[in-house]
Amino acid sequence: MVSMQGISGAGRSPGVAALDSIDNVIPYIPKEEDKVTREARKLLGRARANGITDARIVVSATCTRAAVIEGHTETVSVELGKAATPAEVARVFGNAGRKLAALGLPSMPAELIRVHDDPFRPQPRLDRDAGDGMTTSVGRIRPEPLFRHGVKYVLVSHNTKMGAAKGAILVAEYLVAKGLA
Repeated sequence: MVSMQGISGAGRSPGVAALDSIDNVIPYIPKEEDKVTREARKLLGRARANGITDARIVVSATCTRAAVIEGHTETVSVELGKAATPAEVARVFGNAGRKLAALGLPSMPAELIRVHDDPFRPQPRLDRDAGDGMTTSVGRIRPEPLFRHGVKYVLVSHNTKMGAAKGAILVAEYLVAKGLA
């Protein structure tokens, strides 16, 4: 995975440091690559009575800061457990969140993931505010020849909405709806 993260992800920076991102891509974000690895293993892990057992997966991440105000763009390559066509992967992405939507949670967008057929999408300026910033946009789904059952794609997600405050509210709404909070 390679991320091109919006400058808002850095928080409030001193003026000169913020200027470093103009017309530039900063090739390193301290601690971010380790964080991505930890979070991916946890998110794809299994919930147990005593906590979460991390998924036993290999994650390779390069995290960069790009001259985009808000929105993180990622290019992702994954190896699937079995072969799948790009159309099958797109269908799975498009169906993501349907059970969650059925709960009627106030912060849940109509689409959790929007799949684009246009090879020039997703783009932060065009797609970060989909679903009021709660919809992740995915495109350029295609085979990944590095892996036996590989697929690669590009995604854009709003880092200060779905990736932060509003995403946390959605999780809290889910926990309440399931009687876990």
